[in-house]
Amino acid sequence: MARANAQAIADSPCVAVLGHYLSSTSLAAGPVYKDARIPALTGSAAADDLTSTNDYYFRALAPVSAQARSIAEHLRAVMGQPKVRLVHTRDSYGKSFERGFAAAYPAEQLRVFGLDVAAGQIGSMDGALDAAAQEPGPGVIVVGAAPDFSADIVKALRRRDIKGTIIASQGAARESYLQNFANEPEEKAHPGFFSENLYAASSLMFDSAGVAAQAFAADYKAKAGTSPSWVAGGAYDAARLMIDALKRADVKNRSDSKIADRDRVRVALAAIDGPKSAVVGLTGRLYFNANRDIPRPIRMGFFHYGRFVTAPLQLVRIDQPDGIDLAAEQEKGHVIAFEDRRYWIQRVVYTGIDIIRVSQIDVKQNSFNVDFYLWMRFAGDDEAQTHVEFPALLDRGAFDPARPMQAGQEDGLSYRLYRISGDFKARFDLHDYPFDTQQLRLHFQNTEQRRELITYVIDRFGLRLADDGSSRAEDGAYSGLQLWRFLGLNYFVESLSSGSTLGKASLFGAEARTEFAGFDAAIMLRRSSAIYMLKNLLPLFLLVLVVFATLFFPETLFRERVTIPVTSILASAVLLVAVNSQIGDVGYTVVVEEMFYIFFVLCLMTMLAGYGHENLRNAGRKRLAVALDHVAQVIYAGAVLAVIVVLYRRYAV
Repeated sequence: MARANAQAIADSPCVAVLGHYLSSTSLAAGPVYKDARIPALTGSAAADDLTSTNDYYFRALAPVSAQARSIAEHLRAVMGQPKVRLVHTRDSYGKSFERGFAAAYPAEQLRVFGLDVAAGQIGSMDGALDAAAQEPGPGVIVVGAAPDFSADIVKALRRRDIKGTIIASQGAARESYLQNFANEPEEKAHPGFFSENLYAASSLMFDSAGVAAQAFAADYKAKAGTSPSWVAGGAYDAARLMIDALKRADVKNRSDSKIADRDRVRVALAAIDGPKSAVVGLTGRLYFNANRDIPRPIRMGFFHYGRFVTAPLQLVRIDQPDGIDLAAEQEKGHVIAFEDRRYWIQRVVYTGIDIIRVSQIDVKQNSFNVDFYLWMRFAGDDEAQTHVEFPALLDRGAFDPARPMQAGQEDGLSYRLYRISGDFKARFDLHDYPFDTQQLRLHFQNTEQRRELITYVIDRFGLRLADDGSSRAEDGAYSGLQLWRFLGLNYFVESLSSGSTLGKASLFGAEARTEFAGFDAAIMLRRSSAIYMLKNLLPLFLLVLVVFATLFFPETLFRERVTIPVTSILASAVLLVAVNSQIGDVGYTVVVEEMFYIFFVLCLMTMLAGYGHENLRNAGRKRLAVALDHVAQVIYAGAVLAVIVVLYRRYAV
């Protein structure tokens, strides 16, 4: 099917291809694209041969051999180089995985078992898997197979009484992967029968991702109804790369320029080959290497209670060793080396912030008062992970990381619990005031240990989060904010970056930056504009009606037609001063001020209409004077109605 569709695409006017999802279909279609000189870009197909044998195919992730090498190095550095049974398929994907893993893992600790695949089915499975399951001694089983085969292999291994650790390739690194087991009798009888102790490598983990990835996850959830995985993230980044290449390619889009346009797009994609030409993606800058792959860092995750989460220890590649005393760091146990590759050993801190109460929001003073719990769970027993500070906390004595409420062990990890209550500095965006939505951010950062050594991730279990990593359950924590409506509570990982040389000569010419790990909880609130307007703007609405009524006054009330708008301007100016006193000094115009300014203009128009009416009447042109009143009435009513419609369309929920 892939080959047939590829030929139809080759005959069409298209200039590029996004896809395919699977390596098998990408490999089948690749030669057709190459013959037709169509550049193709995939965000998920990982078989090495896809790009290494086809200079028209690009990949927005690392090849499977690099993923396999990362798994091997993780096993050596984090799990102590256990005995490994590698079960792989004998297709292009599985062979690439086997080559990458075997090249990075000690041969004496490795046993390899190959499975034949044909026509989309695994053949001769029983013998190879029986041999793998019967291998004596404990150890780890690594599955090197594409997603269309790996679930069947995991099922077969678990049914052979393999209870220990199984590590799969990136195809398994998503929660939807568990649907492969949902209807199995063992899973129904014992939830987690197949997925407990199941690990997988992934290029994108949303519980440890930054702001851009969290925003993408929320949008994806809102539009698709399900949470994204690395597949959606890879497809999104691939689309961004392709869009950028199309912009650079200057496609002519004519019937006689099809081949030239395709070549231009391929050249534009190939030109995205370094940091200067990179495209910003969900996890950082994206650019291709010489093999048209993007060597993304691989992280390890595991399944627990139906969720796929970041594992407690990770390896972070050292790409810029300038200014780092590698020997000293290696002696401390912070750095490990494999041949010419060096990695930081990064500890993951599962972090949660639970709001107890938000009691006050002071827009004028740019602050808010909040009472909340903070907890951390992490591997090891040292306190480096808890050496954090809240830069926006006004009372620094309200939080002491050395004095937790509770400390101990939880689920095999060190546990620290704090309760923090105080005033926090905030940055309010009042452009839409009083129809504004505000974000109250609780941000902490570790300024002692670099991000490569410590990272804070969202504790999805402890926080009982929705699938997109947000909490929308409103409770008494926000009941005291009568002028505000709670929208949601979002969490994301952040970092503090510093390019300082620290006065070290070794850093004077280096471009390396030091990043410190951080964590954010963002409380989303929307002002109850109806209550605000009833309390503060009702006099303005009455003045609008009073001034409008003057347009219907008879000529005998000419003086009132002029004095009432003047008096209304003065009265509303007093109201505006009162409103501004509530928000303090801001360097821009807010919506409520624009409403007052429009009213001032309407008052001025009413005054001019009154003068015009009187002059026309005195000149004996009474009919024209009446027409002027009608025009002024229509303009006034139309302006007021237009303001109401614009405000409703912009801010009504």
